[in-house]
Parts: sequence; structure tokens; C-alpha cells
Amino acid sequence: MKITDVKTHMLELDFKIKIGSMPRFKACGLYTNLITDEGIDGWALSHWNLSNLAQKQFIDEALKKLVIGKDPFMTEEIFYQIYQNTNRIMFGIPQATSAIQIACWDIIGKATGQPIYKLLGGMKRKVKAYASMPRGYKAKAAAGAVEAVTNPELGGFKAVKLRIGNGAKKDEKLLKEVRDAFPKLDIMVDANSAYHSVTEALEIAKICEKYNVTWLEEPIPTDNLNALAKLRKLSPVPIAGGENDMGIFRFEDILSKDTFDIVQPDVTRSGGFLQLKKIDAMAEVKGVRCIPHIFGFGHILAANLHYVMSTRCEWCEFPFIPDEYQLLEAPIKCEKGYVKALDKPGLGVEINQEMFEENVIS
Repeated sequence: MKITDVKTHMLELDFKIKIGSMPRFKACGLYTNLITDEGIDGWALSHWNLSNLAQKQFIDEALKKLVIGKDPFMTEEIFYQIYQNTNRIMFGIPQATSAIQIACWDIIGKATGQPIYKLLGGMKRKVKAYASMPRGYKAKAAAGAVEAVTNPELGGFKAVKLRIGNGAKKDEKLLKEVRDAFPKLDIMVDANSAYHSVTEALEIAKICEKYNVTWLEEPIPTDNLNALAKLRKLSPVPIAGGENDMGIFRFEDILSKDTFDIVQPDVTRSGGFLQLKKIDAMAEVKGVRCIPHIFGFGHILAANLHYVMSTRCEWCEFPFIPDEYQLLEAPIKCEKGYVKALDKPGLGVEINQEMFEENVIS
């Protein structure tokens, strides 16, 4: 089997989102489609970017030349060919490299009739899920949003991740409101790199302890590993991060500095399935948990879910967005706070063709 073509498709929906300190941007995505000479194709979706056009051009002009003619089963060869030729010389884009890997595994799964998680060494068939809120809320609105999360018809989640990062007073007010209303709920929080000193972040960590927060995510930008290592030593709650980092060499830096209690590589950002398996192995040796970051449309959730089902990971981040915005023919569901494995071959999901055609822009 050989890859004969690489196609990319940009989708842009008619609403905007605001995450942490990032500017407001349109809900969008870049689909990558690998075509083979045996009529089997593979799909992948990149995380929402501020410029999907830049990533599309990178795949169309650079990666396509490296991938055409390759055997999609030779995923390690393809990864290192891309990495060696783009990471330093041509400024490789992690999401693009990851997309090629995921699409290859979609092909492998379809060709062998197996779901990806089994090919990766399946470990379980269901996992606890936490509802990941798509935006920040004020205190009372947050409590109302969490009420929806616990609704059995909307997933019956027993855990939620809230967006914080608006200063200690506002963060505490939000956490108090939610904790008072839901004393038994697991609460994770994500500051989206809103704080820039150990002093600020430690104040937030102490507030998190007060309200029994399960972990504090990205309190400081992950470029600053020294500050994060200091914070981890002082923090009364676990510190998590790593969603914006790629590859084994970067995660060796992260792990060797004792930066996080929980590393959060994302299959769609950090290099693909085998890079994450290696990152998880390094973390396991260090006694660090590995719980991937997951956010975006359905193909992103599907890819990371396959990874979760093949490892020791005990949580699945589940984007709490309307089913139609998964852009899947059959949306992935959470039931009673758990998500089940996807057992169809490959990624096991199909794009909602109607929404695809309505929203594709190039």
C-alpha cells in the first residue's frame, strides 16, 4: 500500500470562542485526508488554530512531498522523515506532523479491520470522563453550567473542568460558588497560562486546595519550566500541563525538571500516537501521571480517546459542546460519567457530510 495523495480541508463555523487569555477566534479546523492506491483513506483533524491557513499551506507545500509514495503502515519512518526535514530547517508545525500520523493509523485500522486502541495495545474499554467547559464563566453562570453537566441526558458527568485565570478574587468566587453547589463533584481547573509568576500561581494553588480541586492546569506558560518546577514543589494541589508541547525530547526536558504531577500531551498536537506512547512510558518511569489534553471537534476527541484506551490514563477530557459541533455522523457520547471505546475500524468515526459541505471554505 502507498499514499498517493494528501488533501486538506479548512472548515469554519458561524460562531466564535474565547479560551483563557487567547483572543476570540472563530470555531474552525483543518482536516487532513490521506489517499492510498488501495482505495483506503485516512482522516485527521488539527486543533483549532489562530491560523489554519498557515498549517494548510505547510501540509500542502512541504509535508505532501515527504509523504506521497510512503507505506502508511511505516508510521515511524514517516514521523522521523517529517521531523528531520521540517523541525529545524522548515519550522515544522506540530499539529501538521500529528495529523499525518493520525491519518496513517486511521488507514492501518481500516486495512486491518481493527480500532486503533487495540492496535496500540488496548488496556480498557471505558474510562471516566470530565466535562471540559468551552469558555470561562462568571461565578453564578458557572454553577448553572455545571448543573447542565450533571444532567443524565447530557452525560451525567461527575467531574468538570472550569476555566479560571481572572485574578485570585474572581477565581476564588467562582470556585466557591461551584463547590458550595456541588460538594461531591470532582473539579479540575485550567488557567490557560494566565499567571506569570510563582507567587501569583501559588496563591491560586492555595485557593484550589481550599475548594478541593483535583488539579490545577497550566497556571504558568509551559515555556517557563523553571518557574513551574518551583511551583510544583510548593503547590498543595497537583499541577498539570504540556498540551502545547511536542515530542519526546521536549517532554524529557519537562520530566527531568520535575515540572508537573500530570503531563497532558495531545495526540493531535504532540506528534501522534507513538510519540504519546513513548511520552507516557517516560512519565510512568518518573511516577508522573499522563492524562492527555482533548479539545475541539469530534475527530480530535476520537483520536485521543483511542490513545486513552490503550494506556494507564484514568480520565478522558470530554469537550462539553453540543453534539452537532462534533461534526460527526454519530456523535461520541458520555453516559453516567463514562465514555466507551470506539470499536469500529480505524478512528471509528465519520465526518458529518452535510455540516462538512456547509462549512468547508477551502
